[in-house]
Amino acid sequence: MEYNYEKNTPECNVTYHRTHTGPNFFRVYYNNGACIRFTPKEVGRVFGIAKFTPSVNEIRDWCKEMVEKYETQPETQQVDSGSDKTR
Repeated sequence: MEYNYEKNTPECNVTYHRTHTGPNFFRVYYNNGACIRFTPKEVGRVFGIAKFTPSVNEIRDWCKEMVEKYETQPETQQVDSGSDKTR
Protein backbone atom coordinates (compact mmCIF):
# COMPACT_ATOMS: atom_id res chain seq x y z
CA MET A 1 0.00 0.00 0.00
CA GLU A 2 1.08 3.54 -0.71
CA TYR A 3 0.02 6.60 1.27
CA ASN A 4 0.88 10.02 -0.18
CA TYR A 5 1.44 13.17 1.84
CA GLU A 6 -1.52 15.45 1.07
CA LYS A 7 0.61 18.51 0.18
CA ASN A 8 2.93 16.80 -2.31
CA THR A 9 4.16 18.87 -5.26
CA PRO A 10 5.93 17.84 -8.49
CA GLU A 11 9.22 19.14 -7.01
CA CYS A 12 8.91 17.46 -3.61
CA ASN A 13 6.83 14.51 -2.53
CA VAL A 14 6.81 11.94 0.25
CA THR A 15 5.10 8.56 0.09
CA TYR A 16 4.75 5.96 2.85
CA HIS A 17 4.97 2.35 1.66
CA ARG A 18 3.62 -0.58 3.68
CA THR A 19 5.03 -3.95 2.71
CA HIS A 20 4.09 -7.54 3.54
CA THR A 21 7.72 -8.57 3.82
CA GLY A 22 10.48 -6.34 5.06
CA PRO A 23 10.24 -3.02 6.86
CA ASN A 24 7.85 -0.23 5.89
CA PHE A 25 9.57 2.80 4.36
CA PHE A 26 9.21 6.34 3.05
CA ARG A 27 10.09 7.29 -0.53
CA VAL A 28 11.24 10.92 -0.66
CA TYR A 29 11.59 12.79 -3.95
CA TYR A 30 13.49 16.08 -3.58
CA ASN A 31 16.05 17.96 -5.73
CA ASN A 32 15.48 15.67 -8.74
CA GLY A 33 16.37 12.55 -6.78
CA ALA A 34 14.46 9.86 -4.95
CA CYS A 35 15.64 8.01 -1.86
CA ILE A 36 14.26 5.55 0.64
CA ARG A 37 14.23 6.35 4.34
CA PHE A 38 12.93 4.26 7.22
CA THR A 39 12.29 6.79 10.02
CA PRO A 40 10.74 10.27 10.21
CA LYS A 41 14.07 11.63 11.46
CA GLU A 42 15.85 10.31 8.35
CA VAL A 43 13.13 11.85 6.15
CA GLY A 44 13.84 15.27 7.70
CA ARG A 45 17.56 14.90 6.99
CA VAL A 46 16.91 14.57 3.25
CA PHE A 47 16.01 18.27 3.13
CA GLY A 48 19.41 19.42 4.36
CA ILE A 49 19.51 22.99 5.62
CA ALA A 50 15.74 23.34 5.09
CA LYS A 51 14.97 20.56 7.58
CA PHE A 52 13.61 22.94 10.24
CA THR A 53 11.25 24.95 8.01
CA PRO A 54 7.53 24.77 8.81
CA SER A 55 6.72 22.69 5.72
CA VAL A 56 9.36 20.07 6.50
CA ASN A 57 8.17 19.98 10.12
CA GLU A 58 4.67 19.21 8.79
CA ILE A 59 6.10 16.41 6.63
CA ARG A 60 7.97 14.97 9.61
CA ASP A 61 4.81 15.12 11.74
CA TRP A 62 2.87 13.30 9.00
CA CYS A 63 5.61 10.65 8.90
CA LYS A 64 5.31 10.18 12.65
CA GLU A 65 1.53 9.76 12.27
CA MET A 66 2.05 7.07 9.62
CA VAL A 67 4.50 5.18 11.83
CA GLU A 68 2.16 5.35 14.84
CA LYS A 69 -0.85 4.30 12.77
CA TYR A 70 0.65 1.42 10.81
CA GLU A 71 3.68 0.11 12.67
CA THR A 72 2.24 -0.44 16.11
CA GLN A 73 0.03 -3.50 16.27
CA PRO A 74 -2.39 -4.47 19.03
CA GLU A 75 -1.01 -7.15 21.30
CA THR A 76 -3.47 -9.71 19.93
CA GLN A 77 -2.01 -9.36 16.41
CA GLN A 78 1.64 -9.66 17.39
CA VAL A 79 3.37 -12.91 16.56
CA ASP A 80 4.54 -14.98 19.50
CA SER A 81 8.28 -15.56 19.19
CA GLY A 82 8.32 -18.26 21.87
CA SER A 83 9.29 -21.87 21.40
CA ASP A 84 7.13 -24.50 19.77
CA LYS A 85 4.51 -25.61 22.32
CA THR A 86 3.29 -28.68 20.44
CA ARG A 87 5.80 -31.00 22.05
